[in-house]
Amino acid sequence: MRFATASIALVALVFGGTALGADTAPAGSAERGKKHYVDNGCFACHGTEGQGGGRGSGPKIGRPLMPWDAFLGLMRRPPRDMPAYTQKVVSDQEVADMYAYLASLKPSPAAKDIPLLNQM
Repeated sequence: MRFATASIALVALVFGGTALGADTAPAGSAERGKKHYVDNGCFACHGTEGQGGGRGSGPKIGRPLMPWDAFLGLMRRPPRDMPAYTQKVVSDQEVADMYAYLASLKPSPAAKDIPLLNQM
């Protein structure tokens, strides 16, 4: 977990961000965000709930969410294989809506809270 937190903080710094949780996303609509997330094909690599696609696909972008400004920076100037979503393609408001969608999703339950896993 320390590695994940450090990675998110590093991403925030590289993209002009701030420390975890220190920035505030603009108001967004989770309902519109889900539509933008699907229409722009984000689910194909990052999964329908931002859980990540596993080996060879996009990383987890769902809970815990990275800071807003890091998320926006990654949309605009992504590393590696992800296309850049410039403002001509996706507006800042649409990105805020997608961020609101990811923020609206419930976190996955802990393994101890999944009955089937406790039967093993």
